[in-house]
Amino acid sequence: MTVREQLAGIGMWAGAELSMDESVTMASPSWWGADSARYSVRATEADPVAGAAAFVKVMAPHSRAYVDLDTAFAAARAAGAAGIGPTVHAADVERGVLVMADLTGEFGTATVEEFDDASAVARLVALRRAVHRLPALPRTATVFDDIRAAHRLVTDAGGRLPADLDWMLRRLEPAERRITSAGYDLAACHGDGNVSNVLLRPSDGALLLVDWDCAAMMDPLQDLGVLLHEVRPFDVSAREVFELYWGSWDGSLFDRCRVYGIADCVRWGLIGRYAGAVEPGTHEYTKFADWQFLRARAGLRDPHFDDRVRNL
Repeated sequence: MTVREQLAGIGMWAGAELSMDESVTMASPSWWGADSARYSVRATEADPVAGAAAFVKVMAPHSRAYVDLDTAFAAARAAGAAGIGPTVHAADVERGVLVMADLTGEFGTATVEEFDDASAVARLVALRRAVHRLPALPRTATVFDDIRAAHRLVTDAGGRLPADLDWMLRRLEPAERRITSAGYDLAACHGDGNVSNVLLRPSDGALLLVDWDCAAMMDPLQDLGVLLHEVRPFDVSAREVFELYWGSWDGSLFDRCRVYGIADCVRWGLIGRYAGAVEPGTHEYTKFADWQFLRARAGLRDPHFDDRVRNL
């Protein structure tokens, strides 16, 4: 089905004559648009809604296996209404189509380097904390739940698993038990630390969140953990951001964040392997998976990992 066919019947775009520019997709080294095709859509001069513009996200068929579209689209709508994401004009879960305000020219995609600056990190932390005030989301899940689900997907698809995956999972088992035993509150969370999901307005540094495919009700420290793993991979600098986010220092909760970040790499590695199995013909997904598993191994082999787990 073409994008024009998918947009048929969605609000003001029904029957519109459209011109479309497709966005770039990159699976490795960053999972940038790998779950969807994205288009900047404008009505033509001859159309009754001439000049109207939107950014259209069309979910890839393989993504439906690991993305809860009801939750992802509900979170996008809520974020737009709260002013922490682009306004959503229309959403069609059945077709996997999300139509949002087109902010091209006003906002750009953020990069890790932009958050080397302390004030930029403070704005990013405030943005992630604002997500917790959104209405409750339909999906509730931990990163460990998502690892099990992704593991099943790869196995069922006949995908190749790393030889040491069982070792990785065994290393994470006691961490999950201790986190579950300690307990945690639930909050609406974005769930993805990739800063390519952040839009930055150069004129004033304003930030917006997009791509809510990992969204769920989860431990807020999981959301912080995946963010720290992206922008502050080393403890010395990560501690400052943790205190900014949490409001005070807590070594046990900080270690929980770090474990969450490591587990998230395993999850993404499995998702990459699944996508590579069901979308053959490119090595992009496999390269991304290999990178994520490499990051996970580094964290799991860190001499401090066992201390982190005991401290949970």
